[in-house]
Amino acid sequence: LVRVVSRCDPADIARVAAVSLLFHASLVEEGIRLWAQERGFELPAQPEGESCAVRWLCYSALLREANPPARAAAGKWHSVFIDGEGRLSSCGSAATEGE
Repeated sequence: LVRVVSRCDPADIARVAAVSLLFHASLVEEGIRLWAQERGFELPAQPEGESCAVRWLCYSALLREANPPARAAAGKWHSVFIDGEGRLSSCGSAATEGE
């Protein structure tokens, strides 16, 4: 069931979880975490003041989906990215002599 849940959009998961007794909180939590993992990112930990893990995970997943990583700069040998959480990452290599 977790794999089935992970195939759904976070907004749909949140809607169904809000009205269905069939969706246990742990099933929804695992499904959303798997959804994120399959897309190559990890959702942030639940803040201390947040009482509903499902609501927090759905919000975090929707926020991440709405703010995908973006390319900030590129050159012949490098690229710089800013992800949805505002972290700066780079990849590439230094140019060699004569190039």
